[in-house]
Amino acid sequence: MKASELIDEVAKKTARAVVAEFKRAGMIKENRLNSFKKTERILYEYPRWRKSNLEETTRFCTLVQNALDSISDDPYFQIIELKYFQKWTHERIAEYFNVDVSVISKRRTKLINQLRPIIFSDDFIREIYEL
Repeated sequence: MKASELIDEVAKKTARAVVAEFKRAGMIKENRLNSFKKTERILYEYPRWRKSNLEETTRFCTLVQNALDSISDDPYFQIIELKYFQKWTHERIAEYFNVDVSVISKRRTKLINQLRPIIFSDDFIREIYEL
């Protein structure tokens, strides 16, 4: 097994363990969200999780940060910070970028679609086969 495959496998197991622990702690409720909505939920919760000292949370945050780093060269990457971490509205973000709100919505969707196969690879693959 290659080192990258081993890292991916450990990251997936860690992510599953963290999510299971968060569910047991009542931090995440069981529901049937698709990987797009799950990715958004992770991004909304990410700033709070980064402050946690739990080993599992730290490993999961590393996985999320690596996913974010992988799309950081996108010219609209800052949408993630503004929308999910600072809770700005699409209208406010559009004003900041001096573009129409529809541009922000489309770019946000594009960014989430790039993150979700990284963060929720199993769900993403399952959704592809369910189409």
